[in-house]
Amino acid sequence: MHIHIDTLAYSNRLRHLPPSQKLWFALSVLLIALVSHYPVQIIIFVWMSVWSVVYAGIPWQIYGSMMVGVMTFLVTSMPALVIEYASSISPQIQADSLWHIGVWDGQIYLSRQGSIQAIEVLIRSLASTSALFLIVLTIPPIDLATTCQKIGCPSILIELSLLVYRFIFLLADTAQQIITAQVSRGGYRTHRLRLNSLNLLVRQLIQRTAIRYQQLILGVKARGFQQEFRFWQPQSYQYSPRYARESIIGCCVLIIGELLYRSYV
Repeated sequence: MHIHIDTLAYSNRLRHLPPSQKLWFALSVLLIALVSHYPVQIIIFVWMSVWSVVYAGIPWQIYGSMMVGVMTFLVTSMPALVIEYASSISPQIQADSLWHIGVWDGQIYLSRQGSIQAIEVLIRSLASTSALFLIVLTIPPIDLATTCQKIGCPSILIELSLLVYRFIFLLADTAQQIITAQVSRGGYRTHRLRLNSLNLLVRQLIQRTAIRYQQLILGVKARGFQQEFRFWQPQSYQYSPRYARESIIGCCVLIIGELLYRSYV
């Protein structure tokens, strides 16, 4: 998936826009998503999806698979909010219980309040993620680092972010190579072989990552590293008044909608 992300970040239809224009727009929508309620968050999710899929030309299959991956993590965290345990039954618990089962001297039940909270968390997370996806899928890492450098972000934070971004892909590539080699040798045929292969995978992953890290350090020093990364942007950007108007008007509509919701609900 990281190959698709890198390719799309450099070849999407919004590539000609200045990174700062896209970054400030996505961050503004993200802030609204974090403080607003679910009707506004649903609109944000749809609106950001339109920007990514329609305006930026991101294939909906890739965008949908990324959203499914996010939702998988969200759904796995839902039981912690929905399932409750009570040692004694009270009228408040009975009113809050959607379904229950007796366990020992108490009961495990599905909380109505917890279910509402879980749905709110799910919608807020999807709205926030859609805004972040607009940054990830339309702004290349180098452009994002350059923009952060211009607005005064600490250099150490930018450099660490780039290194972490690089090593995430390095770990994924290394793990995929090792898994392919293990599968070709029948390393996952039985449960015992599967555990042994997993143990070897972790050890080899740590060793190869350390070797790759040393190679990266040597390569950086050989190119005259002076304790600060410098970035070059060969592409010129064109500010779009049309997208600027839509983003400003859209954010104003979202803020007004949130104020109306808080006033009447």
